[in-house]
Amino acid sequence: MWAGTHWLLNPAEFCFQQTSLYSPLLKELNLDYEVIRFNGSLLKANVFRQPAGPEVDAAWGSLGVDYRSVAIPPDQAARSGILPDQVKISQKYGGGFIANVEGLHQLHCLNLLRKALYYNFDHYHALGKGPFGNSDYVLRYHVTHCLDIIRQQLMCTVDIGVLGQVWFQPPSSPFAEPYVDFNTRHKCRNFDAVRAWAEAHQIPPPEAVNMEEFYEEPKEGDTIYTAIP
Repeated sequence: MWAGTHWLLNPAEFCFQQTSLYSPLLKELNLDYEVIRFNGSLLKANVFRQPAGPEVDAAWGSLGVDYRSVAIPPDQAARSGILPDQVKISQKYGGGFIANVEGLHQLHCLNLLRKALYYNFDHYHALGKGPFGNSDYVLRYHVTHCLDIIRQQLMCTVDIGVLGQVWFQPPSSPFAEPYVDFNTRHKCRNFDAVRAWAEAHQIPPPEAVNMEEFYEEPKEGDTIYTAIP
């Protein structure tokens, strides 16, 4: 199919090219869109909105928020925006570059914001795991980093859908009043395919490798930051 100056062999792939930078996932996955109705209920909580505890943590964990980094083959790195002097895996462990799937990092950030909510904070602070194992000073910067990452992502992919309104009549009121309908339909990428790819491409856990030999040492001329960028 010909459209202007583009051969559209796959309309979905062309759409991804217009809305995303290159990613290795485009080569390996068929990331078609599907229509999903959001659960926008205000007062009917789902498992992701439960009070702090094992059940809600397991729900968020099932999204891949705690997955390890992935390995990107050298021939895919440059197209994916990874620079030649960034962190590499030693040839002993297969080579390639260390990376994180951005969407899962953003969900990790949203999960941290959930844990930092005033009614959840004491529970996770007492556990002292993950980001809550750091000082409160570092934790505050971690939380605000995550807040701003999500802000930038929402602005980058700003949703141009519209929210209609429905009539709602409280039991105690003789009158119906307008209420925003948050249960709207959206065209969504196949999240499960992305999550499964990230799970399958994780680097080994630290206990499964010799960490002193896992990373390729930086070479002369490689950029080494003296402060967190």
